[in-house]
Amino acid sequence: MKEEDKQVIWLDYFDSSLSRAQGRRVPKSLSISNPRPEPFMDVLKKMNIEAQQFEARHPKRNNKKTFYIQAKRTLPKQQLLKKLAQSVRGIK
Repeated sequence: MKEEDKQVIWLDYFDSSLSRAQGRRVPKSLSISNPRPEPFMDVLKKMNIEAQQFEARHPKRNNKKTFYIQAKRTLPKQQLLKKLAQSVRGIK
């Protein structure tokens, strides 16, 4: 069941090997190859945002397992994605 106070963040949103049409939601300049959940969880923890990670198959690409993060809704989704991408890009 969908929880209104949480938002789902698929790691595919940050994958540089995907096009926008395939599901990437951040600019190519902020995307990374083979995103892993650990750096994103670290950034969310530093931002004091409650989050949990899950392994699943993205509905558009059910042939490949990936991860998603369920985070407490604190910012508009696109704004949160951009902050996450900038922070993780700085870590790598």
